Amino acid sequence: MSATGSLRVPRTDVSARVRRQSSVEASAPVREPASAPFSVLLEEGTAKTRQQAERSLFLETLFADTWDGGVYGQFVRAQHYVSYLRQLHYLYAAFESVLPRVVDSPLTPVLLLPELRRASALEADLLYFCGETRTESFACLEARVHAQRLREVAEEAPHLLVAHAYARCMLDLFTGPARVPCITAAFELDDARGTRFYDALTASELAAFRVRLHSRIDGLELDADEMREVIQEARMAFRLHALVCDELARGAPGITARSTGAAPCPPR
Repeated sequence: MSATGSLRVPRTDVSARVRRQSSVEASAPVREPASAPFSVLLEEGTAKTRQQAERSLFLETLFADTWDGGVYGQFVRAQHYVSYLRQLHYLYAAFESVLPRVVDSPLTPVLLLPELRRASALEADLLYFCGETRTESFACLEARVHAQRLREVAEEAPHLLVAHAYARCMLDLFTGPARVPCITAAFELDDARGTRFYDALTASELAAFRVRLHSRIDGLELDADEMREVIQEARMAFRLHALVCDELARGAPGITARSTGAAPCPPR
């Protein structure tokens, strides 16, 4: 693997917003790879963009706000939640579709974590909420750009898939235990139906999973340039997710700016 990844973005029509963000983040200081474990460098190097993605207006409104309007408010919120699930399913389907290319490679300890296989869980949730699992026709431009990026790096710089796996762990797996009760209460669910996507880990399993994830990241055979590229790619992954959320929030009923900077649901 060579220094190709985040230094070039082949074919994907990345939006001007992503390009501007990436150019700013490229100048952000990153500790030298030899100075700390890679998992620490990755966490430190993506902290700002990760927080921006986690605290997007759409996610804050969906998971933290109290919705008014009775049955109508619940219906609108469910529409937004289903739209979000559709984007996630589109991304996870793309991610899982490229995994056969990295089987038996040095990247498998991270990329083939069973907890990251969430496409079937998303299908189950979509079937529960809306009776069908179509996603492609509902995927927004930003989700399509994100998915195309996954396919491209899988072909040309597979080590950059680690960045996307890391982003999904942070955005989805570690937030799951806090979001399940939010979803259950918002839609008055009686059982686990409708929350399959977020049931990969329980609250009691988070600490052990974090140790396992960091251990596998630290065990990757990447050189210094490749580590820097993965950090840059992870920043892009978080930013792309934030743009997906921005698109879902644009013009959506019930999505209004919050007066506080609270994080979506309790922090992990």
